[in-house]
Amino acid sequence: MTPAPKDPDLRQGVTCAIMAYNEEQNLGQAVAEVRQHLLASGRPFEVLIVDDGSTDRTAEIGDELAHEHADTRVIRHGHNRGPGSAIVTGVAQARMPLYCFHPADNQVDFGDICQALDLLDHDYDLLVGQRSDRHDYSFMRLLASYASITLNRFLFHLPDYRDFNFIYLWRTGLVQPMLPLQTTGVFLCTEVLIRARDAGARIGVAYAAYRPRVAGKSTVGRPIVMVKTLGQVLKFWAFWTAQRFRGV
Repeated sequence: MTPAPKDPDLRQGVTCAIMAYNEEQNLGQAVAEVRQHLLASGRPFEVLIVDDGSTDRTAEIGDELAHEHADTRVIRHGHNRGPGSAIVTGVAQARMPLYCFHPADNQVDFGDICQALDLLDHDYDLLVGQRSDRHDYSFMRLLASYASITLNRFLFHLPDYRDFNFIYLWRTGLVQPMLPLQTTGVFLCTEVLIRARDAGARIGVAYAAYRPRVAGKSTVGRPIVMVKTLGQVLKFWAFWTAQRFRGV
């Protein structure tokens, strides 16, 4: 999709939540990249570092960055709540009309995300991120990823998307009233997409380059996370189907 013409007077403010769990080696670079692109965009912004109960120096580094930059603040969970929890915390605390998030492992080119914000200014209420590739995935993680995509497309009638668990951008006012969500973890963004679609929101896609992690280790691909995600999908499908049956 071609972004709408950039008019500085029409650029809305954005909250970017940086999701961090034991990312002491990556957090500084993540904040620097996000701030660099948002400063260049000319739009008002705030950066939320959401520490999901890290046991390393992630929270301490976040505090140092927040002290250095007035546009940055830190929110601590206190204990680890699991994948996706930082997204909900971020949108609940967001002060700007637009919202996006960025993983502290820097596996997304934030320049692509920042450019996509122009589409929210004018044309859409929610954008579903589509990653460029998965070239560093193991065979099992790749298999699980495509199985999840196929299941979501089939159960929730979402044939137009080839990715559900990457990056999303949305209007804050669209999602805040949905809280608390029915699900947690990896599936929660798909729940937001389904609810937004059913409510008649204007939905588009945003393409972003996927980058290999340079430090640390991802926890999303663990078998326990995959099993929990499947349970969340089926639980929400039962809830969603019952709602449709009752015409709610």
